[in-house]
Amino acid sequence: MNNRMRIIVGVLGLVAVVIVVVFLLKIGGIGSEPEQEVSTADPINTVLDFYDPWWTAVKATSTDPYKEGLIQAPILGKDLRDKLKKAEKEHVETGLDPVLCQTKVPEQIAARSIYEREDSAQVLVMSRENGWTEQAIITLARYNGGWYIGDIECSPGEFAPDREFSFEMEGYLLKSVPPPLNSQYWHLVFEDNGEQGHTVVLLFDAQSMCKTVDGNESVCNPDSFKEPTKAYLRGSMLESGVEVKYLDLME
Repeated sequence: MNNRMRIIVGVLGLVAVVIVVVFLLKIGGIGSEPEQEVSTADPINTVLDFYDPWWTAVKATSTDPYKEGLIQAPILGKDLRDKLKKAEKEHVETGLDPVLCQTKVPEQIAARSIYEREDSAQVLVMSRENGWTEQAIITLARYNGGWYIGDIECSPGEFAPDREFSFEMEGYLLKSVPPPLNSQYWHLVFEDNGEQGHTVVLLFDAQSMCKTVDGNESVCNPDSFKEPTKAYLRGSMLESGVEVKYLDLME
């Protein structure tokens, strides 16, 4: 075979290799990350569709979420899958579940929306049992018309000495609210991400502190509230509403 023929054969062989590589890339083969899976359900149901199997596997005596391969669930973002893989060893050492954010297995779990925006959302997952303060804060990202779970952070809850409040918002106090809202409770009506009309139930206890316009601070007395009063709320997000820690009355 002369040199010219060798060159032609070599070029044709190279072209064939390029065609094969391009084809494999197009079908998600060599060198290609699989497409991120998303859910078209709302953020809470997207979270629960992942959390319910995880919780079930944690409760089981014959298996666990790691054996079930749930840390590789395609609804999770790649960074979160890597994070949970690293947390598996820590879980064995500390007993803290990196998804439920609990050291014991709760009998029931509940999910509540923290916020939902155009491109992101956060959901709080917690135990339904009284006295369980640990919480999982799940951040979702919008992609291709759906949601995927991008991160999970564990919060120690109300007894953390240096914690940030899971709910901080300025709005107006109202009790005269239309159904399906319950007018037995005070609500904070607020604006979020430019969208007005969001509401949250206010839950008061003996530790709820209120500060008046003139700076006086005392245990909150909801019977003294007038509506609509502008206020700044800081508290802990629970399934049934926000547990008020501090309420600054502004008008």
